[in-house]
Amino acid sequence: MTGPIIAVTVWRRAVPTVLGARTDLYTLGGEYADSVQAAGGIPVLVPDVVEPDAVALLQRVDGLLLSGGQDVASGPRDATESALLGEAQRLGMPVFGICRGLQVLNVHRGGTLVDDLPHTPDHPAVGRGEERLSRHRIVDAAGWVADSLPDDGIVNSIHHQAIDRLGAGLSIAARADDGTVEAVAGTDASRFLRAVQWHPEKMPGPDGRAHATRLLAPFIAAADSYRRRPAAIQQRKEFV
Repeated sequence: MTGPIIAVTVWRRAVPTVLGARTDLYTLGGEYADSVQAAGGIPVLVPDVVEPDAVALLQRVDGLLLSGGQDVASGPRDATESALLGEAQRLGMPVFGICRGLQVLNVHRGGTLVDDLPHTPDHPAVGRGEERLSRHRIVDAAGWVADSLPDDGIVNSIHHQAIDRLGAGLSIAARADDGTVEAVAGTDASRFLRAVQWHPEKMPGPDGRAHATRLLAPFIAAADSYRRRPAAIQQRKEFV
């Protein structure tokens, strides 16, 4: 049997290409798909969809990964991810968020965000290139975070929004040295819900790739268990 199918959200934006100065594209760093596959899942990239389609789409997958990229700002992508997240939680489907994904999850749960973090060595200004380096140490980490980290506990910082007030049903699982919330988890132990503020898929070298695999492996395992439920098996048969 192959691995569980993981829906991965993407970013619609106009970028320069050989087809024109501003080409309308859906984009996603290739590292996301690579990391999902390395952890045992099968990635499927999900464009912006309206709510009824979001419900139908999630009936065909086993887990939801909310990816990074762009601010949370009440746009079409926000609506798509909110619809997907709401349906995934209704179904009890495993969910993992990365960077923006953590922020979307927090807002969906009624939390608030810091709109623009003060620039510090831990969180340099996004866009200067510095943020792609391993910049800050993770502290106060829950077991699932601590078990995944590189030996030095250092991760990258590619964001300027962050959690301010924590959303309902979430617990803080890690912080940066400067106090920024770096990971959260759902408080309902019967449902897999985790998110991190850094980008594990962009961590450099073999150690970085190993970190991403360790972090995502429990999510993929939860998605595999989800698809093996009798209800999920029957549901898949109905769509064949």
